Amino acid sequence: MAKTTPETYTFDWLAQSQPELFARIQAAQTEALDISLRVNMLKSDPRMAMDKWEKLYGWHSSPVPYCESGFWLPRADTAPSSTIEHRLGYYYIQEAASMLPPELFDFDDLPHPLILDMAASPGGKTIHLADRSGDAGFMVANDASRGRLSALRIVLQTWGAINQAVTCLPGELIGALAPERFDAVLLDAPCSMQGLRASESHKARSITLTEVEALAERQTRLLESALRSVRVGGQVVYSTCTLTPQEDEGVLAALLAQFPDCFHIVDIQQRLPQPAPGLTQFMDENFPAEVAHAARLWPHIFGTAGFFAAKLVKDKPLPNPPPEPYLRAGKTPQVRVPLPVETQGIVHYLSDLYGFDLEAQMQAQALKIVEINGQLSLIGERMDAACADLPWLSSGMALGKALPEGWQPSHEFVSRFGECFTRGMLTLEDEHLPAWLRGEDIRGYTSDQVLRGEIVALRDAHGRNLGRAKVLGDRLKNLLPTRLF
Repeated sequence: MAKTTPETYTFDWLAQSQPELFARIQAAQTEALDISLRVNMLKSDPRMAMDKWEKLYGWHSSPVPYCESGFWLPRADTAPSSTIEHRLGYYYIQEAASMLPPELFDFDDLPHPLILDMAASPGGKTIHLADRSGDAGFMVANDASRGRLSALRIVLQTWGAINQAVTCLPGELIGALAPERFDAVLLDAPCSMQGLRASESHKARSITLTEVEALAERQTRLLESALRSVRVGGQVVYSTCTLTPQEDEGVLAALLAQFPDCFHIVDIQQRLPQPAPGLTQFMDENFPAEVAHAARLWPHIFGTAGFFAAKLVKDKPLPNPPPEPYLRAGKTPQVRVPLPVETQGIVHYLSDLYGFDLEAQMQAQALKIVEINGQLSLIGERMDAACADLPWLSSGMALGKALPEGWQPSHEFVSRFGECFTRGMLTLEDEHLPAWLRGEDIRGYTSDQVLRGEIVALRDAHGRNLGRAKVLGDRLKNLLPTRLF
């Protein structure tokens, strides 16, 4: 790519080459973006859930055309950020453009895919991938910044994703550390965020051409790593929330030139309500015709922030593999596989108290029970295949822990599967709901003697799963995690 001067980057090239298009984009800037959200398909049917919430909260919704679980809310009497469902992970508030990349993967012939989300935090696309795979594959959710991992873990916990492990590795190294390991890789690359339309998550900011070019060079290294880490025949989705051609078509062109015939770009125009091809020319530079198979979400056409996405399929191994980099051995969690009698005891407990068939759920999602740092957890059976030599920081879902007074299931487990319980449940009256959501115990509460001392799944009059409570003689003890109030 030709070098440029370090002046503040502008879209003068677009104004000069396509002035009518640029004028329409500028006009769109005056219109506020509609709020959009994505329903948690691990907990709800999207259309049924939206029908219920529209009546409950005075919402008017319209579907995001390329995302089954995505909806715009052009009118909302109750803010989506203020509901119980949002707090408990029934949906995720997300700009509609960001819903496109996970939808581009095809998992129809992959019942248990190995997936890498190379730059995962804060986790919106990660949990979308969990939905797309039915949480039955196994996903490595990686982010190079340790400071961003807390947000990622909380999103995974709240959503209820089990088949996942969190890692903290430079994305550029994963292709050498785990060559040709994954069935699918998402690279939602760090970018300049020049989407030509600001949103809550992507504020408008100035940037220099030098920064754009530095980002493009890093994105090229990351995409090469993604291509090396996926198996032959596997899928890579590359996306950015910028419309600067250097970071989009320019990155694809650089990889096509460096690794000819090793991958091809899939035409994704049919996934959109109308064609939005990638650019084949930028200023005095011509890009390969194949980059037109990518998609540019122009703000004035799609009613979203500006966005770019491309789907690549690997046709043969990339040449000249780099040497495996040295990684200082980090401390990974201690894992113990419980004895069969311990596992069966948990299965029987959950069946007796809640009428829940954990064994069937484990078979459907390819899960197993392990003890991680002293706490029983559900993790994916394919974790060893995904993370055999990758240092991981956390994995799976906390299942519960043994206490002197008996075994206690985790909030994450009850939140994910509580709606499947057929017994061991209580309904909380509306008058107690505000106190419960503040984390308070409900005093003076009487219940069936059979449940005294047990951990129950709590629901409200609308059938919403409110998590766990312990039934005591004079009150319901609130077991919500402190992060939820």
